[in-house]
Order: sequence, then structure tokens, then C-alpha cells
Amino acid sequence: MRLILTVTLALLSSVAGAQYKGKVFVDNNRNKTAEAQEKGMPGVAVSDGQHVVRTDQDGNFNLPGHAKTRFIFVTVPAGYKLADKHYIRTEEKLKAYNFGLLPDPASAGTSVKMLQITDTETDKYNDWISNLRNFSKKQDISFIVHTGDICYEKGLNFHASQVTAETLGKQVFYCIGNHDLVKGAYGEELFENLFGPVYYSFDAGPAHFIVTPMRSGDFQPSYTVDEVIRWMKNDLAATDRNKPVIIFNHDLLTYSDQFVLKGEKDSINLNENNLKAWVYGHWHNNFVRKSDKTGIQYISSASPGMGGIDNSAGQFLSIEIDKHGVKEIKPHYTYLHKHLVVNTPSGRDMVVIKDGALQINANIYDSETTVKSAKSIIYDEKGNQVAAASLAANTDWNWSGQVPVTKLSKGKSLTIQTEVTFNDGQQHIQKQEFVLPLNPAPLKSKESNSTHLSLNWTNNVKGSVWKANPLVADGKVFTATIDDANNLLCGVTALDAKTGKIAWHYKTRNSVKHAISYDGGTILCTDMEGFTYALKASTGTLIWKKDLGMKSLPGYVSGGIAEKGIYYTGSGAYFQALEVATGKTLWINKEWKGGEGTPEKMTIAGEVIITGSNWQSLFGHDRKTGKLLWERKDDGLRFRSSTGVYQNGKLYITGLNTLLIIDPLTGKNIDKVEAAYEFKVMATPLITDKYVVMPTAKNGVVAYDLKTLKEVWNRPTGNALVYSAPYTGPESGTVESTVVKHGNQLLFGASDGYFYMVNEDSGMVLQKLNLGAPVFADPVVVGNEVFVADFAGNVYTVKIN
Repeated sequence: MRLILTVTLALLSSVAGAQYKGKVFVDNNRNKTAEAQEKGMPGVAVSDGQHVVRTDQDGNFNLPGHAKTRFIFVTVPAGYKLADKHYIRTEEKLKAYNFGLLPDPASAGTSVKMLQITDTETDKYNDWISNLRNFSKKQDISFIVHTGDICYEKGLNFHASQVTAETLGKQVFYCIGNHDLVKGAYGEELFENLFGPVYYSFDAGPAHFIVTPMRSGDFQPSYTVDEVIRWMKNDLAATDRNKPVIIFNHDLLTYSDQFVLKGEKDSINLNENNLKAWVYGHWHNNFVRKSDKTGIQYISSASPGMGGIDNSAGQFLSIEIDKHGVKEIKPHYTYLHKHLVVNTPSGRDMVVIKDGALQINANIYDSETTVKSAKSIIYDEKGNQVAAASLAANTDWNWSGQVPVTKLSKGKSLTIQTEVTFNDGQQHIQKQEFVLPLNPAPLKSKESNSTHLSLNWTNNVKGSVWKANPLVADGKVFTATIDDANNLLCGVTALDAKTGKIAWHYKTRNSVKHAISYDGGTILCTDMEGFTYALKASTGTLIWKKDLGMKSLPGYVSGGIAEKGIYYTGSGAYFQALEVATGKTLWINKEWKGGEGTPEKMTIAGEVIITGSNWQSLFGHDRKTGKLLWERKDDGLRFRSSTGVYQNGKLYITGLNTLLIIDPLTGKNIDKVEAAYEFKVMATPLITDKYVVMPTAKNGVVAYDLKTLKEVWNRPTGNALVYSAPYTGPESGTVESTVVKHGNQLLFGASDGYFYMVNEDSGMVLQKLNLGAPVFADPVVVGNEVFVADFAGNVYTVKIN
């Protein structure tokens, strides 16, 4: 129940001895000056940082002030935007604190759309800012919130000039993060000089929004949690109790169901104040969850300008709010402009015929708008239209359709023209040639020793695939999907290995980000909230489900591993060994906790199970008992992204800039390479009889001589379509996919959207297939086929001829 504080709710007539006077008015002539003919706005909340009053019928207010009053600030009402700023710094010579407002249809109505950006940590202009500005204009966005870590003096000054309401065309509200508390008379001094008060509120649509500060950071703030609580109580007391409340902060207050903010002397239970969502950053990851008990949404995003600490894709979020709270959340990946790749049909290698129809598969994306419609038209050699198909959306990236083969000539060059209409009214057209294969297809020449890749089938699993590589077992291909927004498209999907037809789908509670496991007819996986699922591989039926006991952030992004009836999964205090048949916990780690999320997969190294915690350590545990045997944080090993591989009694693994060979029993180095590359990718080293091959965050793939550990070759790749490796942005040739071997060829997918085949000895590109979406998941070779999954949700089977 909202607290009713009489003194702070009082109107002008009842505020005695007021020191700060002013008016809230409609600034019709937009000159930011209150004039006699301009109408005052009644009932608008105004604050001095502690007290909150509402304006009278003429828009006037008086505030008493308090010992720390440095600003007078206004709660912008729904349906309006600011003519200038939401705050005015207090000065003795200033006689009136007047706030001009302008009508704003984008912040009115029964629902409102906003954008969240966070942890931008830059003082350089980059294209994500243009993406943000243009998206805001095209999508009828009401306002933008930056949830902190603008980052240090340079970053703060840059954002104050380049990421503002004036430059973006929308209201921009800032939270203070731990790295925004910088050296000064007090930690928030520079932030205040540039952005105003560190806590304040505003209304838009049906909701009340509150910006709250980080309680501590690099330098000590002058505000206390008790002061913030007192103001929040007054602010909420002056707010319609039926309005949904959305709170912004740099960090998550609590992972539990009860949002109780506590100071030394005071506290406030936000559950009793209609809290519907807590929107935050800080963790540099993409993670959204909803409390079963309260319905409160926990919403986090990675930076829009670079990859996340746990290799989350760089993005910003659009969030729609209605009277019930959060209506819809959508991620938007940056740096992409009218991106269109029709990966089938293309040339002679990427052509799929299924049930008498030519399959059309297109990956389409734009950072500043969405796709309204897509269609493909096929022309013969003379330029005559012979077929056409409307494409249907499968995911936010992928569109597909088909045309009857009977309308197409075999063995002759055909042209497919794909036309995309975007919701901003723009169109994009692409043409490319392909050849429908003769039936039967000509046999490969006996004289040719070259290996060749050709597409067998492709299908979309209706959700993005992050690191869940295709798992082939029991005549099926299994993968897992993510949904870092509404938790609707996440789950495990099984496809027929021969045809690609979807056999079953099991919906999980949250995103399954990493590799799934197979053991004796059972599929095992763990989602971002720490729930583990055992599914019957043949039908997708749930055998058992277990809450591992994840009690705090970060979300679970690692990959578990199953062997001999035991599934190893979890992290920190919930890292444990489970009996595959029953889900029974056999042991649980009690010797370390904390750190950031790591997208590495666990490694079984003989009798040792290897795992890690990002920004903390690499750990070796006894796999039978769970006892911690050793931990390493030197040699860049505290930066955990890559997975280790166990071979010939040795563990091959990377640190930030090091390739290490480790004794898994002791954790001690056998050998190491100080590299000129960043290995902060989710890939695993490939060990052949000649080389150690490792993907990198910025420079493609590098190979080292297995015996001397000297660099042999480096194969750069193109610039990533989506940035995922920690702190990487333009231009980064990122490879998150592990390299696999077939004969003398190496195969891998890259973030530039291509699937590569290179020569093992030289790194020379022999063939590459343009898939048009990043490939984070590892490819899997089975016989003469390689199974690949891309971020757009496409699963491909490619023949190795």
C-alpha cells in the first residue's frame, strides 16, 4: 500500500515557508520561457530531491528544499515531453524554476514504447548511435533510457554531447553506473553537471518510471540509500497507485521475488507499490526472466556497441509497456543495414528440392527497422518470369518459401530476384543466379581429388541458435533455441537427420544457450535460470526437470556435459553432478562461487572435470566427488570464454592472449604460447596430428605447429555481422565456432555469416558458403556430412563430396 505523506502531497496552498518557487507550463512558442499567455499545468509532480509536491491549478509550485538540495526536477507527465531539461540546478539568484513542456503523442495512449541501452562505455561515435536515432524515429518510440556505465570522464562528456534528446530526437534519461562515479568533490559530481539528479521519475503512457542510482562505485557518492528511499516514498505517494511502476537502475536490486530496498535506517517494499519491471545493465549480458510468484520482469541487455562479457550479442531493447506492465520486449542487433542473403537457391551448391518444390531461404535484417514483407521472383535465361513466391517469417532474421519444380528448367541458369519491403517504406532488391540440378546429378569426376561442399537440406527451428551446436543421435539432429526477450521461443528441437523435418519441440522456461548433451536415449540441457531438463530423445517427453538452485546472477550460459550416466552442469554454488536417470544430485560444489557468466563448455579430462567462472578462475574438480583440486587465474585464465579439449593426457585451453597446455591433475602448465591474438571466443582448440587450431575474437583462425607451438598460418575472416566476443566491435573478424576436421580440410562457421572450408596446412580458403547469419555454434561432422546451425535459427546439412 502506498504511503501517504501529507507534507509531500500538499498543494501549493499548504506548503509553508517554501524556498523554491516555479511553474510548469505548456511552452507553446518553444522558447523555454514561461510567458503570461502560456497555460500552466496543474497536478504535475515536482521535487527538490526529497519532498514531492504537485502543481496547483495554474501550474505553480513551492518546495521547502532540504540540506542537500542541488536540483529542482519535474516528473514529466504522460503525453508530454520536455522543452528543455527535466531539472534546474538551484542557485541563490534564481527566483523561479520554470519547466516548459510540449505535447508528445508518442508518450500518450494506453501503451508506450521505449528503448533501453546500457554499458556503452565509449567516447567514440559509432554506427550504433545512428541505429538508435533512426530506429526511434521510425518506430514511434517515446523515450530512451541509458541504464548506466557511460564510463569515466571521457565517456560521460561524449554522451552528454552526442547521445542526447537533441541528437537522437527523443527524450533521453540516464542512470548512473558504478563507472560513472568518478573523481570529484563527490562521486556523482560530474554526472550531475552533465545529466542532472541521479534519481528522478517521469510518466509515459499508463506507467510511472523511476530512475534510481547505483548505491556505490569507483568513487564514493554523496547520496545515501536512505535518502533515495525517502524520496521514492514521497514520489510514489504522489503517484496514482494503479499505475504500473517500472524502475531503472544500473544493477539488479535482487534476484528474489521480493524487491525490498534497504538502507541503514529505512526501507521500502516495492512489491507493495505495483512494481512490474526492473530494467538494468551492469552484467553485459542478455537475460530476461519473470517471477512466477509476483509477475515482476527482470530485464537486462548487453551493450549496443559491442559484445557482452559472456559473449552475448550486442543489442538494444525495445520495450512496450501497457497498464499491466511489460507487454513485449524485442532485441535489436546493431550495425546492419538492409542486410539480405538468399542462401538457397544460390549457384550450384546451395539448392534444395523438397517434396517437388524448390526451397527459398533468406536471412534478412536491418538494425533500424523491421521487415514488412518479402517475395522472390524467378526468371529464366531469357528474362521471362517463370515462378514467384511470397516468403513467410520464421524468426526476426529468417524468411522462407517455395515454388514448384515443375515450373523450372533443370541444368540451366536461372535468376532469383528477392524483393524486401521494410516497415520504414524502403525496399531492397537482390538478384543472383542458380542452377537446378539435373536428375540424376552428374557423378563427381574420378580425376578430381578436391573436396566440395553442397547443401543437402535446411530447415528453421523458429528461434535463434546461440552456442547449441547440432547434436546427432538416434537418427535425429537436436539443437536448442534462445529468446532473450519474452521467453517464448526458447526450447529444444529435434529434426529428422535425413530430411530436416521437425520431429518435436520442447518449450523450456528460459533460453538454452549452450550445448545440449545426450546419454543413453536422453537429451539433457540447462537453461539461463538454472533449470535442468531431461527429455526422451525419441519423443521430446519430459523425463524429469530440476531447479539447480540458482539464487543470484549471472544467468547460466555454460555448457554441461554427460558421460556414463552422469550429467555435470551448473555454476558456482549450484555446480553439480546429476544422475541422468533420475535427476538426483550426486555431489554439489561448496568451494567457490561468484564471478561472471562463462560460455565455455565443461571438459572431462580423465578423472577431472574442468569448468570456470568468468573474471574469476579456471577450476579443476574431482569428477567423482566434486572436490576442488586446483584453480588458476593467471595467464589470462580468469577471462573465461573458450572451452578446453583433453587429448593425450593434456588439457589444451586458452586464456585472454595465451594458448596453454595444462596437466589436468595439477593445473600446472606443461607449455604455453603468448599470442598476438585475443582468444575470448566460445570456441574449443582443435588438435590435429600437426597443428593446434584456434579461433580468435578479431583475426579469424590461427594455427600453431603442435610440436613447436610456433604460428604456421592465420586465416582472417570478414567483419562480424553481430558482435559477440567481449568488448569487440567494428571491425572484428570473429570466429566463435570451433574448427572441425574432415580429411585434410578444416571446416568452421564465422560471425561474418560464412561457412568456411580451408586447407589444413596453409589455411587457404577452398570454399565458403554465404549463409547470411552469424554462426556461433560448433559444426558437427558425421561421416560425409557436416551439420551447421546459424543465429537465425537455420539448421543445415552440408554434404562433403
